[in-house]
Amino acid sequence: MRAAQFGKLYYSGQPNGPSRMEIEQKAVEHCESLSDSLAVLQKQEIAATYKCKDYLAMTEFRLNIYDLLPNGRMNSDITAQNPQQQSQPQCPVDSQIDEYCREQIVEWSFRVVDYFHIDREVVVFSLSMLDRFLALCKCDRATFKLAATTTLHLAVKILHPCKLAELGILSDLSRGEFDMKDVASMETHILAELQWQLHPPSPIAFCTVLLDLFFSSQKMGMVHTDVNDLYDISSFFTELALCDYYFVGVTPSIVAITSIVNALEGMFGPENKVAPRILKLARETNIYQNQDLSQISHRLWELYERSEECALHNNVDAMEVEKTPETATVPPASAAEVFVRKGDCGAQVVSDTGSPVSVSKHGKTLSSNELMCAMRSQTLRNGSW
Repeated sequence: MRAAQFGKLYYSGQPNGPSRMEIEQKAVEHCESLSDSLAVLQKQEIAATYKCKDYLAMTEFRLNIYDLLPNGRMNSDITAQNPQQQSQPQCPVDSQIDEYCREQIVEWSFRVVDYFHIDREVVVFSLSMLDRFLALCKCDRATFKLAATTTLHLAVKILHPCKLAELGILSDLSRGEFDMKDVASMETHILAELQWQLHPPSPIAFCTVLLDLFFSSQKMGMVHTDVNDLYDISSFFTELALCDYYFVGVTPSIVAITSIVNALEGMFGPENKVAPRILKLARETNIYQNQDLSQISHRLWELYERSEECALHNNVDAMEVEKTPETATVPPASAAEVFVRKGDCGAQVVSDTGSPVSVSKHGKTLSSNELMCAMRSQTLRNGSW
């Protein structure tokens, strides 16, 4: 049983559950291992292995994608259109990738994993590999799609290999631009360039372990549903961060801490008493050194206000909103049915019990399954690529 479950069970008040003494003893036994887990995550974060450069601002790259795929079908297609490039093909200038390309890839990845009922952490692993590869190898939009499809396939292979058979159709979503042979070839190159460093310290990992440690080591007057909501909303904020290229250079631990603070602000208001205790624990575990979180916090709230959840709060049909680089939405929350708001997003932030409200549209509450069905009604083929 995870430490978080001990904490949640403690606050649930279930009469047939373990005694308070038993729960506290088990929580104490796990505190040291959780602290060790945070230390390992921090060690990974500090090391250069999983850090990523601002590759969109780079002008010189160590590799060119067409040097890695000299005989690939995609390369042949490009050079067939431009015979002058047959000897040394290069990425066309007018097809360079940008922030909007990456945001589209993230949203598409979330839709794919939602469609196949795969844990959304797969997208976190996929984007970590993709971002780090793009900091080493120059790609254009066509090869960027191939690289993104490959890292998604690779992340599923790592975390959920039982889903690989279903994902065999991924290449079909490229509208014939590449097939699974191209994906397999690209996978070989990505693994080599990343030196098989495939398990990044993700913000959601920091969130989960820090909250596990918090509820295992401290006694709080939070009800069971609020504890669950805090995990879910914090996770959702980390997903929002994944959509924004701005966060590529932000350390995962800071994204995690800010996500937790934002979740608590949305649930209980900015003056809540839990956030300072979370920050105190983060300082004690050396993953937070009093950095200013205001800019990152504001950025996350802006992302939320652009999200489909905020549109639903405002009775706007998010499925009908035209997607442009300026108004692109971010993916829906995963399993949680709790959403928060800040600023002008409609609905009350906190109910009388202190829990955040559910997503509602035209007076009707949308379950997470209904929201996912709405997302799946959109084609997985990304026509804006």
